[in-house]
Amino acid sequence: MTTSERLSTEAAPEKTVKPCAPPPVPRWWQCVLSVALVLWVLRVPTTTTVLGWLLLGVAPQAQDLFTEFTDLADTWLRMVLFVFVLTLLWALPTHYAARMLINSDSRLPAKGGPCLERAAIYLPRLLGLLTFVAVEVSILRSYMNIPTLDEQDVVQRVEHALLALAVLVALGASAYLAWIYLRPRHFRPRGLLGRLNAKLGWFWQAVSPGRKSGAADEESRDFGRLILAGVFVIFALIFLLGADRVAGWFPRSMAIPFILGGWLPFLTYLSGVGRQRRAPLITGLAVLVAILAVIFGDNHSVRRVASKDAAPVKIEEAIDLWMTENGCNPKTSNDKTVPSCPRPIIVAAAGGASRAGFMMASMIGYFIDTDQGESYGINTLSSRDVRNRLFAISAVSGGAMGAVMVTAALGAASPVADKPPCVNAAVDQWWGFKVNNWRDCFEALTSGDFLTAGFLGFAFNDALPFAFRDRAAVLEDSWRNRFRDVVPLAKEKTESDCRGLDCPFLSLRPKPGHWIPLLVLNGTSEAIGRRILTTPLAMSYVSPGQCPTAVAANPCPLFVEADSFHQLLRTQKASRHQRDRLGMSGQFLYGKPQNNDLRLSTAALNSARFPLISPPGSVRNQDYRLVDRIVDGGYFENYGTVTARELALALHAIAPQLKPLVIVISNDPADQLGPTDDVANDPQVPSRPTATAGEVLSEVTAPITTVFNARTAHGVQAVDALRTWLHAAIPECDKLVIQLRISPDGDKALSMSWWESPLVQRRIHRQTEGDPNSNSGSGKESNQNLPRLKAIWQEMQSSSCKANPA
Repeated sequence: MTTSERLSTEAAPEKTVKPCAPPPVPRWWQCVLSVALVLWVLRVPTTTTVLGWLLLGVAPQAQDLFTEFTDLADTWLRMVLFVFVLTLLWALPTHYAARMLINSDSRLPAKGGPCLERAAIYLPRLLGLLTFVAVEVSILRSYMNIPTLDEQDVVQRVEHALLALAVLVALGASAYLAWIYLRPRHFRPRGLLGRLNAKLGWFWQAVSPGRKSGAADEESRDFGRLILAGVFVIFALIFLLGADRVAGWFPRSMAIPFILGGWLPFLTYLSGVGRQRRAPLITGLAVLVAILAVIFGDNHSVRRVASKDAAPVKIEEAIDLWMTENGCNPKTSNDKTVPSCPRPIIVAAAGGASRAGFMMASMIGYFIDTDQGESYGINTLSSRDVRNRLFAISAVSGGAMGAVMVTAALGAASPVADKPPCVNAAVDQWWGFKVNNWRDCFEALTSGDFLTAGFLGFAFNDALPFAFRDRAAVLEDSWRNRFRDVVPLAKEKTESDCRGLDCPFLSLRPKPGHWIPLLVLNGTSEAIGRRILTTPLAMSYVSPGQCPTAVAANPCPLFVEADSFHQLLRTQKASRHQRDRLGMSGQFLYGKPQNNDLRLSTAALNSARFPLISPPGSVRNQDYRLVDRIVDGGYFENYGTVTARELALALHAIAPQLKPLVIVISNDPADQLGPTDDVANDPQVPSRPTATAGEVLSEVTAPITTVFNARTAHGVQAVDALRTWLHAAIPECDKLVIQLRISPDGDKALSMSWWESPLVQRRIHRQTEGDPNSNSGSGKESNQNLPRLKAIWQEMQSSSCKANPA
């Protein structure tokens, strides 16, 4: 190196390299991140609060939840109790669970700025307050969905009760805020509660993540821990006592705090410990339960019982017995001929939870109470005559529940008396005052609260599926309990072999001297998507002429491309893959299903296994191998008219002189059934719906919405095909298909869940009432069912068909 180079090097100043600093974060974004961090720490109480908002503010099942408070004078005490339960079991546990998570997290609020500190203080308070706001939103929904009724005094009482409840909830929210803001910071309970909480200090130290022993603040926070522990004890009692029993004590709206607050203490504890241990305990527990469900099965197998009536009923023999009971069988009477037989009635009952069951039960009860026909000039029919004319019921989902209730009640009644078997008294949850006739009886049976037990079963029982009944069994048992409450057991033995919905399904069949309609309950197969039918009928018959359901078949299939549920129980299945053995270990927990039948309540649920509300039912054979899963019959077709069409065609093919009449009972005011049937062309049908503009995530929601709506579209098409097929097979008849439906109530949606409020029951009941010449402005609506009711009365009395005009 030269001297000049060395001098230039020594003279050059040193250059310091500065690190690249990130740009400063705006204060508003720091606040957003702080709030997001706190919400992440509070993810358990935040999630339960969001679920509460979705349930109370969006779910169709809750749109008229609070109209159960029908009269302020009779229900004010229950309103006060509701606000107390809401505060103690949902609002305060939400707040204290959030505070516990905040206090156990090392990041909050010591290492944050003012936004983080304020978020850590106010978000727990806000979450607790939002529980009250969610209830207020639900009360507003109930008010806005009050159905239109002629009884204005009833509507006014409900409106006043809702207003009073809203005020009580607001007072509860005020009391909550006063407690949160004004209570002493070092509050300790006194008396027995204080001594108990003090003695539990060692326990709180052992189980509370992040608790500092001996700190005054921690001792005051033990009161919140005591509340959470109390809620957890109540949560455990629901498991031990049974969801249906707890539902009887805290029904409907009263159960909401239990459902949303029950899991809160346990999940909050897992969340807190998981953050202390840096382990995803909640996710791990969910994965463990899922793995065990794969190994042992999910406990969703269809429950079975033994039946001595295992042989299926041949439809030829059923028709022969029906003619005998109607006094027109030439084999048993020399002076009667087949053409003098009345018209056999086949009912197709659409799905729609309790709304469907109540609608079909109310309509059938209306006709069995034959005094209703006098206004149409029908005065020669008795209740027994109408009962004997009901040949079969094809039902779907909620309609299947109604069909089982109605048929079981007919089976429990005396075959010679016209009195219903129900209690002659007031019935809880039914809109009427006293059960006096058949319609009252059927409505009382289907008006029970089946929603609470099902939701409690979903929230609690199915969380531990290996030790408790699943929610499907809970729902079945709620139907059974309702039947027991409304139809008491007879003191002396009757001709009926069985009473109640615990009886084997195959035992509910017509017998000589006691005709009851044949049941066909429509389910859907998961494996191949076709119908699975729960019915006592044999699946084929010998047609004396051409088979109406096949080109060339002997025997003739009664139901085309459909499986018999009872035949699936006897299906042999070879194990071809290792995965076929999954779930086989469940036989050691749940027992091996050796029985050949199922309960009446289970048969109804076979058709009513709608997503989330009820799980799919696992159909297992005698070796406990999974043959199929049965889901809601509405997946295939929601009106039951495909099955009704096959029944009507078979009936006419076996006895051509018989002219069946199919009554299609819909229950959705907004359905798209064509306005034309064999009675009238009625314009009261909603216009074609359009797709929702601005639909969020249409790639996800559009297919789901399409599948849901397709089931109704298949049903509408099946109703049209039913009419076309029957008129082609029986051209000499004018009236073969008649629809009964619920008239629209403006823009108001009619509630659909496993509980229908007394107001909705009134709305459905009045579908047989009204003046066809009146309009909505006069206080009464035009009833599109009136000409159809008249036609059905006339066809029931007639033994022949009016010629179809050319």
